[in-house]
Amino acid sequence: MRFALSTAALAAVLVVGCNKSPEGGTPGTSSSFKISAPTTSTTIKQDNAESVKVSLDRGKDFKQNVKLAVASPSDKVKAELNKADFKPGDPADAVLKVSVAKDAPLGEHVLKVTGTPEGGTATSVDVKIKVEAP
Repeated sequence: MRFALSTAALAAVLVVGCNKSPEGGTPGTSSSFKISAPTTSTTIKQDNAESVKVSLDRGKDFKQNVKLAVASPSDKVKAELNKADFKPGDPADAVLKVSVAKDAPLGEHVLKVTGTPEGGTATSVDVKIKVEAP
């Protein structure tokens, strides 16, 4: 009984721990990829910046270059990736630096990180940012 509860608790943590995009590339095959981001909102105070890690998760046969881009719904919440071009064999992680203006609207903002392969389907993942007063 204790083993069953521990396994269930571990499975719940693994499911909750990572926000993944739908498959891009050739979905439903090992020639696909996903983008991973945190599931919880990153809290940033106005007039500050924080970093958020995003990762490119390749299927075993996905050998294409991928370009990552980020879009923000507000010019008061700026986001920039430290790396945009991923080649096969490159490290899979990128850092998204999010800067919040001193007059940025409070509340949740959703950034969209999109991965576009050389061929096949692009995919996106949402990165949630919560802006708070200083």
